[in-house]
Amino acid sequence: MQFSAHRLAREGGTLAGTLDPAASPRLEDRLAERSANGVAWSITGTTDAVGRPALAIEVSGVMPLACQRCLQPLAWTVDQRTVVALAGSEVEADALDGQIDAEVVLATGPLDPIELVEDELLLTLPYAPTHPVGECAAPLIGTR
Repeated sequence: MQFSAHRLAREGGTLAGTLDPAASPRLEDRLAERSANGVAWSITGTTDAVGRPALAIEVSGVMPLACQRCLQPLAWTVDQRTVVALAGSEVEADALDGQIDAEVVLATGPLDPIELVEDELLLTLPYAPTHPVGECAAPLIGTR
């Protein structure tokens, strides 16, 4: 399913669904295990702080990652909202990239909502997730 980002922004519409991270080739290698729970997502057409067309991408759920200290499963809660500005050309994208402190999405044609959600998850997930101190099965280095 693809959609027109500029139309969604103009109409203030919303797309929503659930993504199974284990079914995503881009995310599956980040998971410690398959989970019965998916990640809820929504993409809402909006405008940015100065009125340019934009999308608000929201993702929430629990991702079963592997702790990089003890290698045991770690339930990582994701609750992220990002507003991305829409560019109608490469030139506009380059100009916006230098002008604003936000992500810019090139929207010259239909976009795939799942790709946007996967991008957001990949940017949101930690590079080396770890359990909080005191909850990890691995001993801390330098302690007795």
